[in-house]
Amino acid sequence: MICMMLTVVIPLQSMAEVCNPKNDIIENSRVGGFVYSEACHVEFGKLRLIEKERKKQIEHLEESIKLKDLALDVSDKRIDNWQKASYKMEDRLLKMEENTEKMNLVYFGLGIIVMGLATWSAGQLR
Repeated sequence: MICMMLTVVIPLQSMAEVCNPKNDIIENSRVGGFVYSEACHVEFGKLRLIEKERKKQIEHLEESIKLKDLALDVSDKRIDNWQKASYKMEDRLLKMEENTEKMNLVYFGLGIIVMGLATWSAGQLR
């Protein structure tokens, strides 16, 4: 935005140094228009010549802004996907920890049962 303003302001400022509207532009009441001094004609001619180039620059700047916005959107989507994947992985890890704790209790219970059966079997051998 600042670049666009500078591309317009700088030529106008340089023209203002050469062409003073109060002195160099006179109203023509017969035709209903204005009469410009030679310096003003030259400066306005220069502005007209570079107008197409300025329009191209503005188009390029607008395209750059669109591409920047697109890049930010893609980056935001990547961040969202990463967050979703991280939350899913965290949930899976929590479930695995819960299952591991449950399995440890099952193994402990099975160990007690096996020990009890082994003790009972040893008692039957007498």
